[in-house]
Amino acid sequence: MRAREVARAVGVVAVVAAVVVAAAFAGGLLLDSPTQSASPSAPAYQPNELVAQPIADDGSVTAPAGDESKTVVIDVSHGNAVSEDALQPFVDALVAAGHEVRLFGGGTSTIGAEPGAAFNETLRSADALVVASPATTYSSNERAGVEAFADAGGRVLLAAEPPTTTSTSSTVSIPGLTSGSTASASGQPTNLATAFGVSFGDGYLYDMAENANNFQSVYAAGDSGVAEGVEEAILTDATPVTTGGDASPVLTASGVSLSSTRDEASYAVAARNGNVLAVGDTDFLTSGTATEGDNDVLASNVAAFLVSGDKEAGAPAAPSSSSGRTGGSTFSSV
Repeated sequence: MRAREVARAVGVVAVVAAVVVAAAFAGGLLLDSPTQSASPSAPAYQPNELVAQPIADDGSVTAPAGDESKTVVIDVSHGNAVSEDALQPFVDALVAAGHEVRLFGGGTSTIGAEPGAAFNETLRSADALVVASPATTYSSNERAGVEAFADAGGRVLLAAEPPTTTSTSSTVSIPGLTSGSTASASGQPTNLATAFGVSFGDGYLYDMAENANNFQSVYAAGDSGVAEGVEEAILTDATPVTTGGDASPVLTASGVSLSSTRDEASYAVAARNGNVLAVGDTDFLTSGTATEGDNDVLASNVAAFLVSGDKEAGAPAAPSSSSGRTGGSTFSSV
């Protein structure tokens, strides 16, 4: 090879080598540049931000053991969506405190007796009544019996769920809790509740902000009476309670929405009128839920409410021309 060609080849190689070295050096400067972030920041995708906060589940339901054993009747004769098994924590607490729990599933009466005669006869020997999620209405005779029972000092718990069906009219009527209709919706003791200045809602409460992982669970709180010590009761599929007359709210869910209207507000979920307590939820009394959050405090307070009354004997008064026998099961302390 000629000397000039050799020199030209060497010069080309040198230039290429210089370009490669310069590129590598510049790349190093770019990679080491302080303006470049080591990794992108995407808070919305941080796993820790998506994990739900655990809910305390270590409570227990209790009931006061007084000098006198009280009798609590749980009605299951109106297609009520409750059972002894479902209410086991609540029933166990009452029985452990020395009280008697009866499930009334219906009964037989003498021929010609008015509808509800057996139900009212059961109330005469009871101190408290629990009505939860009935599927059918209470007869006028039964309604009068519950009113007389409460007037005589008997304690009454009316627990409801959102109605499973609604009527075509603007007013929702719910068997068992509201007056007037026979079977337009179920899950609420409506025609009983209206007798005490209480009505239940036509939808469920939800909270997308606080409980996005289970939006139909809402937090409720109160500061006195049956809500004393309740800061975070967890009510699932709850319905609001509207009050009138002498009834007043005792437990409230704030910053939640109602499914039927989408309106966000504070809603009462429990109210009391003398010897009658109305709660827009039944799950807080059931197994698997009664120990979550402050549900055990609420359920214990409700149990205390039921057994702390002073009912007059024999109410509601028996019709002078009829008598009957009751039906149901009894659970006593061991």
